[in-house]
Amino acid sequence: KQWYQRRVRGVNTHGGSGSLNGAEALRAFTKAPSGVILLQDPLPRTDIAKPVIGEESINETVKMLIGGALKRSCGETYRDVYSTSGDNIAAVPDANKKDLRDCVEAAAKAQPGWAGKSAFNRSQILYFLAENLSSRKGEFLSLIQKCDPGCSNAAEQVDRAIQVLFDCAGRCDKLGSNVTPLGVIGVIPSAPELPDMLRMIAGPIVSGNVVIVVPRQRSSLIAAHLAQVISVSDIPGGVINIMYGSQETLGLSMAQHPVISGLWYPSCLKDCTVVQSEAARTPNKMTWNDESSDIQTVVKRCFFNKTVVMPAGNSFAN
Repeated sequence: KQWYQRRVRGVNTHGGSGSLNGAEALRAFTKAPSGVILLQDPLPRTDIAKPVIGEESINETVKMLIGGALKRSCGETYRDVYSTSGDNIAAVPDANKKDLRDCVEAAAKAQPGWAGKSAFNRSQILYFLAENLSSRKGEFLSLIQKCDPGCSNAAEQVDRAIQVLFDCAGRCDKLGSNVTPLGVIGVIPSAPELPDMLRMIAGPIVSGNVVIVVPRQRSSLIAAHLAQVISVSDIPGGVINIMYGSQETLGLSMAQHPVISGLWYPSCLKDCTVVQSEAARTPNKMTWNDESSDIQTVVKRCFFNKTVVMPAGNSFAN
């Protein structure tokens, strides 16, 4: 044994030279006596799991968009996403309070810089986002059909989503600088369609707000691909944050968070009254329980008009 360790230490037993196999090459190299037993080539592995035809498989595992980067959840729990036909199409992370805290920190850090940009600059960035989404129109068309095989208006949904972004981009410079954004806004969209989700995302950021979005589980795969488009569209990190999980649980946590200054939580979701009651405990927090189909209404609800104070004598009056 000592002779073997001294002679063959560091020699690759899987090499071989010419027509010799690994063991024969090693024996020839070390000139070992015929009575010494050398390591043989490894046998084929039999313990490797092989896919079984007919087993359910997950096509895609998605990540969250936090601070401009695609990240995994701090937890280890994932939720399966099923299409309307019952097929398992993806696995999404089940976000927890730690993920929400990371989103809020990233959003609060990004909000002053985003609000400080000129309206024209915000408009340019949203136009670029719309152009990038338009260039990947075929991809989102396939995604919508994958999530809902029976959908007959997939092309119309993508066209409307692109138009929503162009509309929001055009509204940025219309507002000018005479508005004060609310700050960090939580968005819980109830509609699974892409244009409705984009309306709730792009509308608030027009006036300088930043958003934290928790899409419906059914549209999580579409939101994940939308996050990929956002991450390469010059949107500053933290302006749009997308996380996945229970809308009721995360919505309640948003309502209780003191940094979040606005929350869009539709009344069609469960525990809407509880969420609004918790949000009322935070001073100056705005809540909305409807989901307007008018982009102008969404934009107007997310900012204050600046108040100009005029001096009158020795005092200031409005």
